[in-house]
Amino acid sequence: MKKLWLHALDQARSAIPIVAVAGLAAFTWWLVQSTPRSNGPARAAAASSAPDYELEQARVERFAPKGQLVSVLDGRVMRHYVDGDRLVIDEVRLSARDDAGKRLQAVARQGFADGVNQTVTLKGGAHAVAFAEPGAKGLASSPVTFEGEILKADNRSQVLSSDQPVRLLHEAGVVRGGSMLHDQRTGITEFHQHVSGYYDAPRR
Repeated sequence: MKKLWLHALDQARSAIPIVAVAGLAAFTWWLVQSTPRSNGPARAAAASSAPDYELEQARVERFAPKGQLVSVLDGRVMRHYVDGDRLVIDEVRLSARDDAGKRLQAVARQGFADGVNQTVTLKGGAHAVAFAEPGAKGLASSPVTFEGEILKADNRSQVLSSDQPVRLLHEAGVVRGGSMLHDQRTGITEFHQHVSGYYDAPRR
């Protein structure tokens, strides 16, 4: 009887490590299930969609490699986003000038500036005025005004464009179109899609 009891005790002792491991595994599973999840990816996405800084009554100036001022962005509020080096601007005002002295001035309720591509998108009552170079004569010296819901200014190519309806106002007439591209360097404007209006060309 004593030998039988000792044999049972030895079996119980040998089973203790197995029971302990099983208990540790069960505790570990419970701990993992009970620990709040960090939601790492969701937080990272939320962080990337938030601006890293916000400024009021701010100005951004851009200079050419030789040091001359080529464009100025003003806004009531500017928010910068790291992704794409983007600026979202409330009550935006843009002023740009090329080497020949031609100027472009534009305003809108909101602007989106892309630091990578050097473009500014003006949205909401966009209004832009293109000025001729100093010394221009005749109708070529008159400023050209563009009005639309969205206007896009490319500072590198010096092109003002829109894929939405735009109205052009000039001393010689008014032209409307479903889309538009204006080359500030040449002064040539192209209209597409349902073009209408009038232009009083000077007689030779």
